Amino acid sequence: MSGAERSVREQHDVTDLVAALLTRAVASRATDVHFEPTDDRLWVRVRVDGLLIDFEEVPLALAPNIVARLKVLSSLLTYRTDIPQEGSLQWPVLHPAGGEKAAGGEKGAGGDKEARGEKGAGGAAPSADHVWDLRVATFPTIRGERAVVRIFRERTSPQSLVELGFTEVQDRLMRSAVEQPAGLIVVCGPAGSGKTTTLYALMHDLRERFPQRSLITLEDPVEQRIDRVTQIQINPYGELNYERCLRSLLRQDPQVLLVGEIRDGRTADIVVQAALTGHLILTTLHGEDPATAIVRFLEMGIPAYQLASTLSLVCAQRLVRTVCRSCAPAARRGCRDCLGTGYRGRTALAQVCPIHEELRSLILHSPSASALRAALHGLGLSMTALGKAAVQRGTTTEDELRRVLGAEAAD
Repeated sequence: MSGAERSVREQHDVTDLVAALLTRAVASRATDVHFEPTDDRLWVRVRVDGLLIDFEEVPLALAPNIVARLKVLSSLLTYRTDIPQEGSLQWPVLHPAGGEKAAGGEKGAGGDKEARGEKGAGGAAPSADHVWDLRVATFPTIRGERAVVRIFRERTSPQSLVELGFTEVQDRLMRSAVEQPAGLIVVCGPAGSGKTTTLYALMHDLRERFPQRSLITLEDPVEQRIDRVTQIQINPYGELNYERCLRSLLRQDPQVLLVGEIRDGRTADIVVQAALTGHLILTTLHGEDPATAIVRFLEMGIPAYQLASTLSLVCAQRLVRTVCRSCAPAARRGCRDCLGTGYRGRTALAQVCPIHEELRSLILHSPSASALRAALHGLGLSMTALGKAAVQRGTTTEDELRRVLGAEAAD
């Protein structure tokens, strides 16, 4: 075989390999796919239900070509291996059932079925009439380029808060808050705790119950398309950033604004001003609990009297993995459906705190987080109490509760 023929064969093999890996990852319910070079191999790992799982080992010699293939698919510069890059693509390009192979070919890691888009390990593969949005990010390391592929999953039907794990009382409190014509609703928690999914559930509820209201979202990126809602994908490093979009959108006659995340004082100030002028704002903030979220606003320079006037409700949440129902209840050793983890899917643990008059008075005095926690104590069930109830029902386990809540789980 000549050098040119060998090069063509290797390119074809890598194309098939990447196609199979991405298709299997989607079928396994992964939210992220990591391509991590080490000294002797390329590890492919997938994030399922919040945890990274070893998925495939690939010879190190193929690593540069695999990353290059991902760059081609996402319209990145293949010759620049010395800088971080970000791009996006839609996956897969599948042909109608009846014979033609999936995008990238038939063979590759995981076998023919996965490459064709049929059922693979961990669940059903994507159908031929569904396309997934993927975001690719590459980064140079001392062992070569590392790549991460984020998979944005569309849901066939919107999920309600109760389906996400909220109690019926919490559902009523949240739905009551979004009924108001103006105010600020904040969902807080660490990265990957389901904050955006909760806001999407609220937007679906608003769209169904109040079709006459103007609904707009600002997101980075848009993770789920919602019909009859104006959705804008911002570029935080370009001209179309949160601050500029918010100032302009207030002249677009919005009534409800979903702001993907408050990251700085300027964005926080515009959001609070919008709530003061008669808009309903839904947003997220990184914070451990409602008390921390309130203090974060004050630390970003929001005047206490403005925050006390606008803040309607704060929801803090975490996600815990749920026990796989396909595994033998006694063994819990894992099965094909749960990729051997013993868990399949996640449910929310949430602390929902409406802002009542006593709390507003306290906020006016710029309190500490500990003072706010004392005032919030007893306002509904804590995440720990909800988690222990879930353990008693057999929904999750003590080990999972300790993993997510840490020392809180022992309280």
